[in-house]
Amino acid sequence: MKLKIYFLMISLTVVIIARAQFVPFDLPYNHPPYGHYPRFISIVDGSTVWLATLAMDDIGLVPYRYAVKTNNGGASWEFDSIPVPGEAMMSSVCALDANTCFYVFTDNYAGGSVWKTTDGGSSWTNKTTTQFTEPGAYADFYAAFDANTGVAVGDPTLGYFEIQRTTDGGNTWTRVDSAMIPAIYPGEWGAANAFSVVGDNIWFPSLIDDGTGFYNARCFKSSDRGIHWTVSPVIAGNLGWGGVDFSTAQKGVFWDPYFPLPRRQFYLTSDGGATWAADSLSNTDKFIVGMTSVKGFDGGYVIAIADTAKFSVDLLFTPDFFATTVVIATSLEADPWALRFKDASTGWIGGNGADTNSIYKYTGLLTSIADAAKSPERLAILPNPTATEALVKLPVVNEHGELAMLVYNMGGVLLESNHIESNTGWASLNALNFATGMYLVEVVSDGRVMASTKWVVKH
Repeated sequence: MKLKIYFLMISLTVVIIARAQFVPFDLPYNHPPYGHYPRFISIVDGSTVWLATLAMDDIGLVPYRYAVKTNNGGASWEFDSIPVPGEAMMSSVCALDANTCFYVFTDNYAGGSVWKTTDGGSSWTNKTTTQFTEPGAYADFYAAFDANTGVAVGDPTLGYFEIQRTTDGGNTWTRVDSAMIPAIYPGEWGAANAFSVVGDNIWFPSLIDDGTGFYNARCFKSSDRGIHWTVSPVIAGNLGWGGVDFSTAQKGVFWDPYFPLPRRQFYLTSDGGATWAADSLSNTDKFIVGMTSVKGFDGGYVIAIADTAKFSVDLLFTPDFFATTVVIATSLEADPWALRFKDASTGWIGGNGADTNSIYKYTGLLTSIADAAKSPERLAILPNPTATEALVKLPVVNEHGELAMLVYNMGGVLLESNHIESNTGWASLNALNFATGMYLVEVVSDGRVMASTKWVVKH
């Protein structure tokens, strides 16, 4: 079943038009000329990014053995062959710096191996020997806590999840004992490259086959770098896949990006994954198909949404754990599952499978949003000028009255008045409600002006 899901998520990649703040980059794969999808993205910093690629021909996925990397923010790309035997399929990538990176492979969707380079991809070493060789093995991902300590996680073998720990950069491994891992359910397994790390904490989702082709889900967690594990139920019934991402050690999201069964609902936790509650986006009727945390925000996420009728991907941003969301891109010709942000200024999303439209780099204004969040006394509108939607960073107001946001034209005529319901310090404005021009925005408390700023709308 894992093979079938893997293929469907590839074959339904959207085909639409990019927007300016996501700049497309060519990736000259050309070996052989199949469709190439940089599905798994590991960001080191604004300059260095490593990609794990899935390739497919007219029938389905085909082996691919090249590490793809940029050291100059996408201006040029390197392709380095990894000498993986068999029917090599990438399932994960984990980069530490410009020279050090781990790639995880399966052999025709079975078993697995972890390969490492320390010289920027010029040479590679298979760091695994007997790991992921038991019947039923499937290496899902490698996650590093630092240069030496990490875990390679695979589907259950011998009756429990195969979690291999290393404390010397992959030279030696110790499988975590079954007594340290919650018992599995029949038909339970993990997902390729689906995990999240914050500090010493790591989470990964599991899916439990209900026998009909759909799944229940749980979330596994370790707070001590993979030594001891706990598990929590997340959702039950009719899942097709599972993704998990934490923006802080406490706030995380679980979602189902399986596009043939689109979802609007996702699940939030504010206690590190001990409990989960269903939620949904209130400002869209499209479906959630991708998501990534944005570190530096207490609940910052970029969300990919799509309309099944048009297969059009839009990207939203929330700085405050989904209390406020704004659109940062529309109609993007992109792979919504290949979405990754490292911080407010560094984000990438995969393209449509063509070498000439392989990947996009984010060049928008999340950095400005992060800077605005550091100025609690200011009222800031971002972006400004605004063409579609803008985030409003509210000033800290030492008042207990009702807050409202008023929009005036420059002649002093009140055009819009909105009650501020968010207690997170963020609100939003829709520029589509206004003609091109300059406006005055005020935040008032019980009729008293607490802050004001000019807002430029430019269509």
